Amino acid sequence: MKTKTTATVLLFALTWISHAYGQGERWTDAQTAGVVFVANQAEIATGVLALRRTQSRSVQALATRIVGEHGQANQKINALMQRFDSSLRRSAMSDALTKQGVEDVARLNEVDTRGFDEAYLDREVTSLQQLVQTVDTFIRTATSAELKMLLVQLRPSFILHLDQAQRLKLAIGTPEIGR
Repeated sequence: MKTKTTATVLLFALTWISHAYGQGERWTDAQTAGVVFVANQAEIATGVLALRRTQSRSVQALATRIVGEHGQANQKINALMQRFDSSLRRSAMSDALTKQGVEDVARLNEVDTRGFDEAYLDREVTSLQQLVQTVDTFIRTATSAELKMLLVQLRPSFILHLDQAQRLKLAIGTPEIGR
């Protein structure tokens, strides 16, 4: 219950920040890239934890895919920033995501083995929904055509991860499915 409440609060806060971003202050492309980079880092951290903790082959497969593909996404972001001769920039949103990522790993570490898969999948569904919404906003507002193109290229992978997490979440309650 605590995980769902925290996830709901995070979702509300990030939606508000994302909405405020779209309405007012324009971020630099380096700040935008920084937010996506930090979100990917959080996905990687929880995925690595899932690989250590889960006993489900299906959850392992999802976590492996998330770790690999979000790692590749961050490599692409770094390469783009090098082409821009720039570095990633922090923002209030990237700082909030960093803090939330650390809290998510700590919270998942406290979950017992029996409840881990459900807690992990709950976290994935919430965070991936927010990542897709944030990327959609950034696609509309990024100033660099290269950054927009990269975000458009990354988006289908994030949607696929979300879909897989949602499907596993539905199946996880049935022992013969998803194990």
